[in-house]
Amino acid sequence: MKLITLTQPRFELQMLSACCAPEDRILLRQDAVYLCLQADLSLPVPVLALASDVNWRQITPLAQVELIDDARWVALSAQAKQNLLWN
Repeated sequence: MKLITLTQPRFELQMLSACCAPEDRILLRQDAVYLCLQADLSLPVPVLALASDVNWRQITPLAQVELIDDARWVALSAQAKQNLLWN
């Protein structure tokens, strides 16, 4: 499993999709959590968002995004065979 972290809301979907395998996860952090406001957010693998970043920005996710805490983020990072920062 790869954990692919997005920190900015702008990204190239085709390039991101090309590097994703079905078991991978995308984590939204920092300003990338604004993607949670897109009801039609469609990414190739399950999407997670860091709850502290979502709460700090006072947004309510519209997209189907699983909010995770810091402990789960650390556990996923340790479990992942690769951790990628996608900017």
